[in-house]
Amino acid sequence: MSKTSVKSPLIRKLEILVRLSGEELSWLNRLEATTRRVPAGTELAVQGETFGPVVVVRRGWAMRFKTLSDGRRQITNYAIPGDIIGLYANLLEVADHSAVTLTEAEIAEFPPEAVTDLFRHHPKLAIAFAWSGAREEAVLAEKAASLGRRTAQERLAHLLLELLRRLQMVQMAQDDRFVFPVTQEQIADTLGLSTVHVNRTLGRLRADGLIEIDGPVIHVRRMPELSATADFDDLYLYVRRMPKGVQSRLSS
Repeated sequence: MSKTSVKSPLIRKLEILVRLSGEELSWLNRLEATTRRVPAGTELAVQGETFGPVVVVRRGWAMRFKTLSDGRRQITNYAIPGDIIGLYANLLEVADHSAVTLTEAEIAEFPPEAVTDLFRHHPKLAIAFAWSGAREEAVLAEKAASLGRRTAQERLAHLLLELLRRLQMVQMAQDDRFVFPVTQEQIADTLGLSTVHVNRTLGRLRADGLIEIDGPVIHVRRMPELSATADFDDLYLYVRRMPKGVQSRLSS
């Protein structure tokens, strides 16, 4: 099987929503044709600066974050394989957040104008891309609920379950195990906690038998109990097909 015939994580993610035609798959493969490997610490977007090309993460992890004037950092989300950075670069132009790779990564890059062409020529794909953007907004809304109302244990449990579910969607998790290449300091900057509090909370989840940690690998051992702890419901991740009414309007 050729490299281009293997479904990329982006295609796997979009196919959750809609069945893609051969033409649409070919267009996506062309969109991801220009790839490069980058080391950890590579800037993909810089807060306050003009966006460069749109980036698709194909392998590895990146993080999105906001930095305050005094250097304090809030990590807003993690970009995993299949995620897009700068999707609305042709509309917003200037990045309102930064993004940097956490690990060595493979990325695909394409000009922002390609998104405009997408909406003009491939409406079904355009809706799938809009769905991906809407899911990012939903993740941020859920993060706001965590920071405002959930306890430390609930926040951490919710984050782990969210990442596991997202990785499962693009076939990047092994059953209930996944590689979590994130330091305790970075977890702290994600959840609004101190590193000491993160360490204690991880220890509590392990002691309760809810998770196991083996180096960078997280194993969710008791999914129902961990979900109950976090009050986790993956509804906000929109793991479902496009409504039939929308599909019929697109095909009419």
